[in-house]
Amino acid sequence: MAKAPLRTLRNSDFFKLYQALLARDELSRTQAETLLTAAVIFLNNENPDVSSLGYRIVVMYANLTGDYVPLYDVALGRGFMPIVNSVQSALPGKDDAAHFFPQYFSSLLELFKVEDAVFTEQQLDLGNFFYEHNQTDVTVIAPTSYGKSELISGFCNKNIQSNVCVLVPTKALLAQTKQRLLSKRIVGDNRQIITHAEMFQGGDQNFLAVLTQERLLRFFIKHPDINFDFVFVDEAHNLLGKDARALLLAKVIILQKRRNPAARFKYLTPFLVDQDNLKLRYTEIEPVNYRVKENLKTERFYVIDCRKGEAIQLYDQYFDKFIPYGKDTFDNELALIINRAAKKNIIFFNLPKKIERFMRAFIPYNEIIKSDRVARLCDSISDFLHSEYLLVEGLRKGILYHHGSVPDVIKLYIESAYSELPEIRHIVCNSTLLEGVNVPAEKMFILENKKGPRNLSKSEFRNLVGRVCRFNEIFSGKSENLRMLEPEIYLVGSDAYLAGQANLKKFIKEVAQVDLKLEDDVDNVLLREVLVEGDVAEERKREADQFLENVLPGTTGLDVPRAATPVGRACFLNNISELDVLRHEADIQDIINGQVEPVKNSNQVMALIGDTFIPFLKDGVPFDTLRRLKEQSAQTFYAMLIDWKIKGASYAEMIRNFLRYWDSLGSNEVYVGKWGEIAREGSHRTNWVIISDKTYAEKINLAIVRIKEEQDFVDNHLLKYVELLHDIGKIDEELYLQIKYGTTNQDKIRLMNLGVNSILAGKLIDNYAGFVNFQPDTGVIDLQPELIAQMRQDGENEILVFEAEMHMGLKHKF
Repeated sequence: MAKAPLRTLRNSDFFKLYQALLARDELSRTQAETLLTAAVIFLNNENPDVSSLGYRIVVMYANLTGDYVPLYDVALGRGFMPIVNSVQSALPGKDDAAHFFPQYFSSLLELFKVEDAVFTEQQLDLGNFFYEHNQTDVTVIAPTSYGKSELISGFCNKNIQSNVCVLVPTKALLAQTKQRLLSKRIVGDNRQIITHAEMFQGGDQNFLAVLTQERLLRFFIKHPDINFDFVFVDEAHNLLGKDARALLLAKVIILQKRRNPAARFKYLTPFLVDQDNLKLRYTEIEPVNYRVKENLKTERFYVIDCRKGEAIQLYDQYFDKFIPYGKDTFDNELALIINRAAKKNIIFFNLPKKIERFMRAFIPYNEIIKSDRVARLCDSISDFLHSEYLLVEGLRKGILYHHGSVPDVIKLYIESAYSELPEIRHIVCNSTLLEGVNVPAEKMFILENKKGPRNLSKSEFRNLVGRVCRFNEIFSGKSENLRMLEPEIYLVGSDAYLAGQANLKKFIKEVAQVDLKLEDDVDNVLLREVLVEGDVAEERKREADQFLENVLPGTTGLDVPRAATPVGRACFLNNISELDVLRHEADIQDIINGQVEPVKNSNQVMALIGDTFIPFLKDGVPFDTLRRLKEQSAQTFYAMLIDWKIKGASYAEMIRNFLRYWDSLGSNEVYVGKWGEIAREGSHRTNWVIISDKTYAEKINLAIVRIKEEQDFVDNHLLKYVELLHDIGKIDEELYLQIKYGTTNQDKIRLMNLGVNSILAGKLIDNYAGFVNFQPDTGVIDLQPELIAQMRQDGENEILVFEAEMHMGLKHKF
């Protein structure tokens, strides 16, 4: 049976014996011996799936019986040294000579220690590979929690004479990645870490950058003569998509390689079937590949459909079979989670709206936590936002939620609180978790099996479940934590959150079965492997080529039309992709020429954007949000938002302003976007609510999410038009600074360019200037350690203290 695939085993009688282990039934001695004998045979099989089944049997046997000797032996042979260390550390230490671990194995462990952690053999090998290929392009495909973050910080520490850029997929990861680099930097590395193009002050000193693709493009435009020696592309599988951000990611990589042919790229991803799928057109990036093949965890998948009143069934991904797991049935998903929850749990949804609906249903099932630390946490958020915020109500009972409409600094604060406070047991979240946000969890409950409009793919599903039971949680030296080598994933059917036709059993078989063939979905027209055919793909490719040639001529080698007007060139440089620039640039330039004097207030800015660009938007739903700016009411609304920013309104003030604004509309129907419940006459989109039907608390929570979403709209969509108008001299300089930063104070602007929240930047300059040291030669700003004690003495909100500590590389004490 040397090469026997799993289907041979599926057709055998072995499953009857294996089922007893799977169901955690008590095993007879004969059963145990037979299972372990089979495991040895499977472990030595050439088929990786069969070998993995052998490992699974040993793990399940160890956790069921408490006999970790077989697991120790297997782990030792496979280089799974964290398991060896955990088992050995948990043994009684009185008679070391008597137990079965030879003394020299303890010495062997020292070879696998890196700082405070014990690595697997492949983790060490990956580190050596990275070191040996320091000067070459590489692709690393490694599961979640395999130390990819440590690779980045270690590389930066070894290359302190280089400019290094870390490309992250979301703004939420900018602060987290910067904090990791700060906490790991070595003595003598004084490089500035920038997260905005405006943070870079020029000069000859080397620097580190943590940027999204949008911010890297801005860096290119602001600093055309500055290059990076190395570029890390985190979550590199995002290159494969066909959406606008995937295209922009490809564009900035191509531009960087064109600007500096000597630049080396480091692609990092948790999943990729074929590394050739990352190869881009117009570049010669040929990475050396390293794929981690070992897997220390073996998941247990439970399916429970509360819609049908079924008992729990356990799906085995090796035998592709379901077995009953107990006789308990649950009336709803809430009772299930309460009954099955561990100390730390991830509850996964697709839509933010359903996350908050679930919170309102789940909170009454939980008791208020008597904890001073949780109380302080709630007080800080109440003071910063509002006491009626749903997040505060949940935190009082040990539950928090996390989605894109939670204010950024609050997200960072609660992520840290969840990790540090054992009293907080549940985090309810969506696909933001897929993009590198790391939180502890022992179990996962999936209540929506979608990402966006479609089902989770095999790769997305496996990446998601990989977030549960991270290595640093499992390998703490306690043998009982080895139970987390079997992460428990619950796929839950509920009338409240799942479509009636959703077939959970079919879904789990399609994404979890181990021997299913995995394929990359490769759709980006700037990838070599993509065959460009059809009108849509050809148009997308044509526009991408035009962009590249207009930003950096000669990049594609193609004869591509170039912009003939100043505004046309500025459109390309500011990534204005919502309109056909070359087709409309002459008309836009004519309108711009009619604006003789720079605009001087927010209403004029919105009117100029509405008159100049919005009439030329492409057709289609993706551009309808911008198309609203044709309307005077929309222009007035965004001018009002800009004015709030200029006045330095706090979140609490903006919430009050939003409620007053809704009251002033003279209409009971209020636009709330994706939080809506009804459609207006003539529309099928449920983007509206009857505001009078809402309680005061519901209005507060609607205001909080709408403020965040509208701020994101201003930052992600409107601001690039403001930048463009500023570039061509059509916005007053003082107004430009006020729109972008909310101030003209250069010290506050410097802090905000460092990534400091505008509220904290104002506090630091107005109240704590003596603790802020500017280094004009490098643009670096140091915050003195005494600042934190002074802020606490003055009674500043702990959220601001937390953020200040984060920028100083300090860990917050809750």
